[in-house]
Amino acid sequence: MKARASFTINSSVLAKLDTVVDNITYRSKSEAVEDILRKFFERQNTAIILCSGDFSFDSSGVYRPFLKIGNYTVIENIVNNLRVNGFRNIYVSGGTDLLKNIFKLMKNGEGYGVDIKYLDDNNTNGSAKAMERAKQFVGSTTLFVPGDCVMDIDLKDMLRFHIANNGVASIAISSSEKSIPSSNDSILLKGNKVVCYGCNGQQGTHKLVATSVLIVEKDVFKYIPPGDMKWEINSDLLPLLANEGELFGYVYHGAWVSIKTREELEKAKSMLPLK
Repeated sequence: MKARASFTINSSVLAKLDTVVDNITYRSKSEAVEDILRKFFERQNTAIILCSGDFSFDSSGVYRPFLKIGNYTVIENIVNNLRVNGFRNIYVSGGTDLLKNIFKLMKNGEGYGVDIKYLDDNNTNGSAKAMERAKQFVGSTTLFVPGDCVMDIDLKDMLRFHIANNGVASIAISSSEKSIPSSNDSILLKGNKVVCYGCNGQQGTHKLVATSVLIVEKDVFKYIPPGDMKWEINSDLLPLLANEGELFGYVYHGAWVSIKTREELEKAKSMLPLK
């Protein structure tokens, strides 16, 4: 749907705009402005990678984001996926020691074609509280990704889906047989809307795996109680959003693995190349 807008613009900028209206790439100033703004906002898409809490792998002393999947570590695979999908403004939230190690590997992200900033967070009050502590860095629409996953999600398409549904949050849901559930939570869908998350033993929608990849609006923080209390994304936040009719499910056909065990690590390795 198109909307009419009226604004003033510097004459020299307008002259430059006239030069790109060539009836081939752009047929009008409006078309040129719309496309230029769209590309600008795509470049500004923000993602927050959550690595708060205990991110150690077995008793190996290795953090899960540094496990090797193919030629890259888990965290590198995530960042590369974000870059390809237009999420170039990236924050990594986690404990001090983990962040120091990620910084040694990735620095400010320039070598990966992104901009990475670090949010020191040693609190262990749960993943939803980790989201809340990143609140000041959340714009109108923000992607949250766990730092221990391998995913094959068209994030550009998921962002379009989220905007079209105009909800507080959208969760990626895999229909691939390759995916491994990250919890025993059942999920019920009615159209695109998640009507129940964590359904207390009810029969969930067949063969769907809810990931922990979320696109949210700033209003999501209204659903996280203030104060020093434990609050998790899967067991607390998502069921509440579903009950309030504010959670939408983006169903996709690619795979998803959250790596917490050696079995899941081997499964993630078998997913490459991601198809």
